[in-house]
Amino acid sequence: MTSWIYPANIKLYDVIGAFDQPETYWPRNSKVETGDVVYIYLAAPYKQIAYACDVLRTDLTGSSILEQVKPFFRMPVENADPLKRFMQVRTTARFELGEGSPFSYKNLKENGLSGMLMGPRKLENSPDLRIYIEGQIS
Repeated sequence: MTSWIYPANIKLYDVIGAFDQPETYWPRNSKVETGDVVYIYLAAPYKQIAYACDVLRTDLTGSSILEQVKPFFRMPVENADPLKRFMQVRTTARFELGEGSPFSYKNLKENGLSGMLMGPRKLENSPDLRIYIEGQIS
């Protein structure tokens, strides 16, 4: 099992609405595998991890799940890439949003996060950050 942080832009997608569902779909932009854990990091204005998810499937394409995700897009989906890869995830934890969150950008930065979260990040490459995040959950 590998752990990942995936950033999410709430201006383009209703991330909160999508992850309020027990299971949802998310673009797969890394070598994530079934059984991995994905932490969803909300971009500004939140700037924090908001969800922990288990990866259920990784073999989906945009054309196979478009109808399920269409309600969450905040832009026209007519030009969506039907071959874009998606994963199906189950939300296992929701974290309170706010400045005092242990999952805020500031706290993540102080505990091993380097640079900005512009794409998926494998936590095995940042052991201090992984230990910090997992320690906050247990």
